[in-house]
Amino acid sequence: MSDDSPETTSAAPWERTPIPAEHQRLLATVAAHPVVENVGSLADLLAKLPPEMSLWLDEHAREDPANRMKQQFLAVTPRIVGVSNSEGPTGPSMEAGLELGIVHVPFNSSPDERVALATRSDLPPDSAYARAEHRMELGQVPAALGDLASLLRNVAGLLEGATEWMDRNSTDAESLHVEASRINQAAARIGQAAKTIREEDCG
Repeated sequence: MSDDSPETTSAAPWERTPIPAEHQRLLATVAAHPVVENVGSLADLLAKLPPEMSLWLDEHAREDPANRMKQQFLAVTPRIVGVSNSEGPTGPSMEAGLELGIVHVPFNSSPDERVALATRSDLPPDSAYARAEHRMELGQVPAALGDLASLLRNVAGLLEGATEWMDRNSTDAESLHVEASRINQAAARIGQAAKTIREEDCG
């Protein structure tokens, strides 16, 4: 993105900046298309929006942690986000931009449930690292530590997986086993801290 391009006003696209009143029609237009299931439905939505409107992509897929163990599919959902444009004739101004996001939706959900999930603005990223960052920014330290513990366990698992392609008796393979063990131990300690630290201790 170039320096003179519009920039979102928040590092987290889902922490939306209020849209000026004149853009309420755009909000209603996009709200009528909570999920775009194919190229045709996306084209139908785009035809109803100003052609000069900026287009954004959410860098993270979003997921409700309560649904993580369920079979899910990815749904594309459009939303209006506040975009700060510093190139206006009278200085910085707030504009409406269209952002396309991806949300995990359970297979066994009803159409109404899918719409409700797709349009939620509080869903964290499905990536453990990005989710930890998001939660840490909100001061949700125990939950963020739990995500980091999960991430470390995944890293340890990848190191162990690397040794499957190596001579099991080699020095390098042994070193990776040792590092994987250390990382797993760190994950266990951080996971324990996530259980003992209280939210009220993190003010």
